[in-house]
Amino acid sequence: MPVLYMERSSLEGLTEADIKKIINENEDSTKYQHLEGYYRGDHDILRVVKRDSTAPNNKIVNNMAKYITDTAVGYFIGKPVIYSSQDDAFLAALQDIFDYNDEQDENTEVAKTCSIDGDCFEMLYMDEDAQVRFVKVAPGNCIMIYETGYTTPMAALRFIYSRDKDDHPIKKVEFWTATDCWYFVSFNGGPLDLVDIRPHYWGDVPFIEYINNEERLGDFEGVVSIIDAYNRAQSNTANFFQYNDEAILKVLKMGAVTSQDIAEMKEKGAIILEDGGDIQWLIKEVADTPLENYKKRLREDMHLFSSVPNLNDENFGGNLSGVAVSYKLWGLEQICSIKERKFKRALQRRIELITNILNIQGGHYDYRDIDIQFRRNKPQNVLEIAQIITMLASDLSRESRLKMLPTVDNVQDELEKLREERREDMGGFGGYDALAHALQEAQTAAQQEPSQPPVQQPQGESGVAT
Repeated sequence: MPVLYMERSSLEGLTEADIKKIINENEDSTKYQHLEGYYRGDHDILRVVKRDSTAPNNKIVNNMAKYITDTAVGYFIGKPVIYSSQDDAFLAALQDIFDYNDEQDENTEVAKTCSIDGDCFEMLYMDEDAQVRFVKVAPGNCIMIYETGYTTPMAALRFIYSRDKDDHPIKKVEFWTATDCWYFVSFNGGPLDLVDIRPHYWGDVPFIEYINNEERLGDFEGVVSIIDAYNRAQSNTANFFQYNDEAILKVLKMGAVTSQDIAEMKEKGAIILEDGGDIQWLIKEVADTPLENYKKRLREDMHLFSSVPNLNDENFGGNLSGVAVSYKLWGLEQICSIKERKFKRALQRRIELITNILNIQGGHYDYRDIDIQFRRNKPQNVLEIAQIITMLASDLSRESRLKMLPTVDNVQDELEKLREERREDMGGFGGYDALAHALQEAQTAAQQEPSQPPVQQPQGESGVAT
């Protein structure tokens, strides 16, 4: 159970014994081990034991779980997340931290774990060079504690399992609050002892929970039973064919022969039978058409209930328009829309925690100044998109139009490159230097030119200008 809820007053009153009790009651990762096994191809079919030891026992794994996760994650976050801000200094500082942590790869791995397990955690810390780091924590190794009715964490438990040089198990548990961390350790299955309490300076619990959906369900978790049924159907099909390949030969009225006689007959390809004799194979009849229809239905149900389409389907071929592709990916798009909202909230918390450290180091930043944009990694009709962008040239800014291009990962870098190219073009043709020189001469002339008296209009005798 990766999430607990309690009243804030109850958390503030926790003792060492209370924390140990929470650890002992919630240290269970069976669900995650099962789901992660399915992603790796470790399915229940591999543990099926046949009652007849002489019958074929094929165990075929069709890893639809991996296909569902890889397709959903690739579509959702296969293209890097785009960050933008009006505060260039803040954005640059944040991007440096992201680059230092390989943020794009981290996002992909976190999203993959969410797709498999339903949720995932991330821990932020300072390394030996005083640099901000963030790292994925598997859901089986973390428990987040929330205040009842709220989504801001009050504490987090992190489990670390290792072994010493003699291969004895070591279990370490960290209990993080907004102000300090309690360190527990157990050696070789012994009791869990509190060894240290240290303050930290994050100003918050330095953990983030990423969730796949509100129910914390994985993308293929709802179709595991269908995957099992398909594995059984494929395995039994293989068993039928193997049984028939190894069928027993039934010979009627062959006469008095020995096994050596049968071997020689097989070698020579001929056999002599008595009158009325016959040879038959003991085989099982396979109803191929109903069986294939059954397996086809199972495959369709796996795609239907996981909302991940079969990309190998012939309907995905050809040069489809953007609208046609969107219709075929409609179900997956709905799933990814939910993923995006949950993932964005977690990324905002990541930025908030990093901003806390940047402000301690002298910055004056607000994490809400960072805009986050996701892009789907799907087949694109680039010509169609370019035409749309061209038509919107008078209605949208260049930055907004660049965000629409699937080939642009960092809009700010692209804008800076455009400005640099413009400066180089003007300098190369003398335009920039000539313009600057002309402006300088005009300013100098205006300063040196003596002031002129106002022009008087000629007047008549009556004093009226003529």
